[in-house]
Parts: sequence; structure tokens; C-alpha cells
Amino acid sequence: MKLTVAHTPDPDDAFMFYAMVSGKVDTSMEYEQVIKDIETLNYEARTGMYDVSAISASAYSIIHDTYALTRSGASFGLAYGPMVVARSEVDTSSNAVIGSPGPGTSSELLYRMFVKKDANLKAMRFDTIPDQVKNGLIDAGIVIHDEQLTFQEKGLIKIVDLYQKWKEFAGDLPLPLGFNAIRKSLGKEVIATYIKDFENSIKYAMNHVEEAARYAMKYARYSDLELETKFIRMYVNDLSVDFGEKGRKALEKYYGRAYDMGLVDKFPLEIV
Repeated sequence: MKLTVAHTPDPDDAFMFYAMVSGKVDTSMEYEQVIKDIETLNYEARTGMYDVSAISASAYSIIHDTYALTRSGASFGLAYGPMVVARSEVDTSSNAVIGSPGPGTSSELLYRMFVKKDANLKAMRFDTIPDQVKNGLIDAGIVIHDEQLTFQEKGLIKIVDLYQKWKEFAGDLPLPLGFNAIRKSLGKEVIATYIKDFENSIKYAMNHVEEAARYAMKYARYSDLELETKFIRMYVNDLSVDFGEKGRKALEKYYGRAYDMGLVDKFPLEIV
């Protein structure tokens, strides 16, 4: 049996899938990978296009009828998360134009939950946001992925740390960001087989960090292996293998606040 697995070119995703798509671990099924940016996958998941798809935490509230979240492959912020950057201090309570990676992303939902619910957010490709801020085309921007480590090189400053906002709200619970979802129609046996293969792939990468990071470089936006490895270590951790009860509690807290604020509808949280 072959499953189509869609994930992003971001180094943490490529790192986790490396072993299973490169034959470094034995797998019980075949896997065909599709690589697209996260906001595209958030929207394509609405059609059930892929057997497995990377998604933002916020997007799951829309596709829960078709997909279940897998306990493996998650990116939780343990000490880091999206941040808002600008050329100088910006009044975020005003109608300032804030660049966003897109309405389906966790970072935009976090901004609406913890900074300004009715913010003037302008969707754009996430890796263009720092330059748009630098060039004065927007007042500030939400940065994710590698740009969290490079925005200062463009003369920008951090004006909001969304991880700190989350921590003030949720204490020591990790910050839900990115996940993998699997089509429920595949059935319990296929889902369990996939999860075992994926867990083995993540464990292999975590035990062969440089090897897996070098593989991830083929998709990276930057050519700096040290930078990309730093980013991988930020978001691939023990919770990526199995986020367990701690991850579930964090998701319940996350969706609970979003629901209370009218930002998502209520839905059952299904984790496999």
C-alpha cells in the first residue's frame, strides 16, 4: 500500500520525514511525498487531497471531520514561537498593517488570540514578510520558521513575542504550532502502521542529527547548515515523537481560548 504524504520544505518537516522517504528505516508501506508551503497545505487539506498532510494547529478546526491529528510529527514551541517584528516600536492596538503568513496559520490565530482580535492582518508569503517590513510596505509582520533567526540581520526588532504571551496564559504547557493529520477513512490498522513508521523516522533523525539536517538542506531557504540545525533543534523534540497527554492538554487550552473568543467553532479533538 502507498500513502501520499504532504509536508512543507521547512527544515523541521524534512528532517522528520528523511529516514522514511530515503530508505534509512524499514517501513511497512510505501510513501510518496508532496512538498508545498504550509498555507497551501492548510487549504488543500480541506478537500482531503492527501492521505497525510502537515497542517497548522488552527487549520485542524476546519478539517477535523476528515482528518485526525497524529501524535507524531508535531512542532510545539517549548521556549520559542512566532514573533512580531518591526523597524521600530509599533502600537499594536492601533489599525497598523501587520503582515501575516496567512489566515490558516497558527501564528495568525495566536496574534488574534493574544494581541488584537480584529487586527488589520495582511496575508503574504511568510518568507517575504521581513523584507516587506524593512521596506516600509507594512507596519510590522509575524515571522515564523527560519525568519525567526534572521530578522535582526535586516535591522528589525522584536515587538511582540507570541510564545511569551502563550506562556503567560498557559504556564508550562507547550505552544501548539504545526501538526500532521491523517485521513480517518484509511482505517485504524493503516493509521497505526503509518504512525509506527513515522515514529521510527523521527527517532532515526534525532539520533543522526547532522545526517538528517544535511538532507533537509536540499529544501532550505538558507545555505547555512548551522542555522538550519539550530532551527530544527528548536522545534523537533521529544514531543515530536509522541506529544502524549501534555500535548493534548495544550491543544485543549489553545482551542478553548480560540472558541471562547469566537475565532473557531467547537469540535471534537481526535488524536491517533
